[in-house]
Amino acid sequence: MNGLAAALVYPGITAMFVYLLVAVWLERKLAAKVQWRYGPLYVSRRLGGLLQGVADAVKLIFSELVIPSYTNKALFAALPLVVFFADALPVMFIPGASDLIIYRSQYGLAYILVILLLTTPAIVAMAWVEADKFTYIGALREILIEAAYEVPLALSILAMMILYGPDPVGAVQAQKVPGILANPLAFFAYFVSAAMATSRFPFEIPDADTEIVFGPYTEYGSSLLLASFGANYVALYSFSLLGALLFLGGWSPVEGPLGALVMLAKALLLTTVWLFLRAVYPRLRIDQALKLGWGSLLAISVASIAVSAAWRIWLG
Repeated sequence: MNGLAAALVYPGITAMFVYLLVAVWLERKLAAKVQWRYGPLYVSRRLGGLLQGVADAVKLIFSELVIPSYTNKALFAALPLVVFFADALPVMFIPGASDLIIYRSQYGLAYILVILLLTTPAIVAMAWVEADKFTYIGALREILIEAAYEVPLALSILAMMILYGPDPVGAVQAQKVPGILANPLAFFAYFVSAAMATSRFPFEIPDADTEIVFGPYTEYGSSLLLASFGANYVALYSFSLLGALLFLGGWSPVEGPLGALVMLAKALLLTTVWLFLRAVYPRLRIDQALKLGWGSLLAISVASIAVSAAWRIWLG
């Protein structure tokens, strides 16, 4: 019964779509605040424009869906949904509280890591099906960016698995102090790698709209554009929950429904910082991002493994 509640409510479908609405609104509002603008306002003015995202989604859903005649129509329509589903799949193994998890596995963190690295091939396939020069450039950038972040991301998660084991629930129970204090190097590597994986500024390089229109998503419109656009925020939801679990103590120090709220609040804190980057950082060039990923970020993530190993040896 708890598994069904987790799948349908939190951290599953309902919470995910509410998160999408809030994250898009919050990103716009944060950028507007820094730039001395109002941001979303007129749709649900009393709520501060919170429902602007709903209005935008309705507009996209009811706009005409144009599929280029030269593409494989089945793949063109299916791949955005595959990307959306792949970005949402890690939530299946991430507990929202001690008794709120869709599928409990003692190797859940390992499964999550593998799934997080599987979305790029689907995005590249989207670009190939669209057969547009801008989508090809975007796909190439996506491949290069993944090559720069996947090793630091994997090492940062592996560092926490060395400390706490591969069981997500056990990882929270094993944290005497939050993971961010036990291994700050792993947190830094995870935070930057997640920003690269979800195209947060300053790493919005594969779909840089001022350079290559919309990168791998250029030819999409209507509901398929909505799925493609929403997939990045779904991935951010997964990374936020996982970051709260590994580095902020999850639902500790409480259990039950209150613990679920604590976990969600910690995830939203991480989300807010990632979204705020749009307002304060310019976009990096692709060579700068690759130099960061294969240089200092890789070194920091390797050092985080050493830190975790030292803790394990020290604690026996």
